[in-house]
Amino acid sequence: MLRHCAGVSRRVCGGSRSYSQDVEEAAAVYVHWPYCEKRCTYCNFNKYIARSDNEDAVRSCLVREARTLIQLSQVRRVTSVFFGGGTPSLASPSTIGAVLEEISKYASLPQDAEISLEANPTSLGESRLQGFRDAGVNRLSVGVQSLDDGDLLLLGRTHTASDALRTVEEARRIFPGRTSVDVMFGLPGQNLASWHSTLHRILEHCDDHVSLYQLTLERGTLMFKWKEKAQVTFPDQELTAQMYEDARSILRGAGFRQYEVSNFARNGAVSTHNLSYWLGKQYIGIGPGKEIPKLRG
Repeated sequence: MLRHCAGVSRRVCGGSRSYSQDVEEAAAVYVHWPYCEKRCTYCNFNKYIARSDNEDAVRSCLVREARTLIQLSQVRRVTSVFFGGGTPSLASPSTIGAVLEEISKYASLPQDAEISLEANPTSLGESRLQGFRDAGVNRLSVGVQSLDDGDLLLLGRTHTASDALRTVEEARRIFPGRTSVDVMFGLPGQNLASWHSTLHRILEHCDDHVSLYQLTLERGTLMFKWKEKAQVTFPDQELTAQMYEDARSILRGAGFRQYEVSNFARNGAVSTHNLSYWLGKQYIGIGPGKEIPKLRG
């Protein structure tokens, strides 16, 4: 999917820009990997349980779609690539490398372009992280979500707090200054004290980028059903708003700058891909579920 009518699409729409101006335009690229180990209790993204026998087929589809959409869009330069999902760290590094190679055949992909990959702690190890690095990834977004094992169990996550911290440490060795962590708030039973504790622990281990996401109850998820049946209790709107404001204050105190509603960075670690979405710049979406890339990591 190409937002903001780039290339040939803009000329069909009657735009006044010249052909030479159109074909020189740049775009970010979002690649959706649709598989996970399991479905989390809160998630309504377009995802499926991973099968071991179909990666070749998915790789072929992603590569073909990357080629087709970049050619159709007439985009000349790719500013960033973000592999989201799903759990793209379940893909083999060779699949990630194949998609990046295909993109670079049909558009300029600068060596210093930001190439991000979302990762689940249970699908990683140091050798696998190095494999992604060798494939061209230069930034990792780790789905920590919480450092409370009870919260993680309730969320349906497959990792523990210790798994998450180990993965963050390994990632920081391989992607120094380019490791982001995702953290959720507004969780069942969460209060200000537990939220502050989570944030301070995150700050002891994180790199220079943190993404904060409020739990959203989506219809059709297990968490939504629990809410309807009053099986779990959630923080009210006022408390959740206070959690967000406190997080902003704590992160600012640790040297982070908020550059969009969910994302915080220090030492120049702003994600150019996230910023592209936030500023309404054009992007090309590749893969199933590509139409609405989430501003994660």
